[in-house]
Amino acid sequence: MNGMTTSLPTAGDQSSDDHAAMSRRFVEHAKDELSKGDRLQASEKVWGAVAHAIKAIAVQRGWRHQRHSLITAIGDQLSLEYGRPDFSTTVSMAETLHVNYYENQREEPAIRAIIAAVEPFIVELEQVRTSPPRPYTVTNASEQRLLQRILGRSVQINDYSDVGFSQTPDAIGEGTPEV
Repeated sequence: MNGMTTSLPTAGDQSSDDHAAMSRRFVEHAKDELSKGDRLQASEKVWGAVAHAIKAIAVQRGWRHQRHSLITAIGDQLSLEYGRPDFSTTVSMAETLHVNYYENQREEPAIRAIIAAVEPFIVELEQVRTSPPRPYTVTNASEQRLLQRILGRSVQINDYSDVGFSQTPDAIGEGTPEV
């Protein structure tokens, strides 16, 4: 592959840094596959890039992330936490390419456009990962269900966390997460 510089982490439990590295690697792969005309592989690599960028944040925060649906849920939670509806939109765009891998419905220009949207998104997610989580208050039943899925435990409407419901000290610095 041309210009591939990001190496694959060793097999086993992946750290936040490992997932971030895989995300960068998959963006490179997506561009390379598309340049070779392989729309399907490019599509799946784009989804992989977004999924691993989100997993990097999830690992750091102690959030559940082992299922496809949890990746989209985390994207939705980050959209809420950061007031960025475009986060959910970009995850959804990448997910359409995951579908494209199986259905072969997207032409090269559409895939190229999504890659162009995903690249800066990956950079933004890295900034989220390397910054302290933002305070968050559960304001309605929809947010409550979303957080309960990600956390794997109960939360209530009006519950507040000054660390975005992170469950690991790694995400917030020293000390214990506050919930």
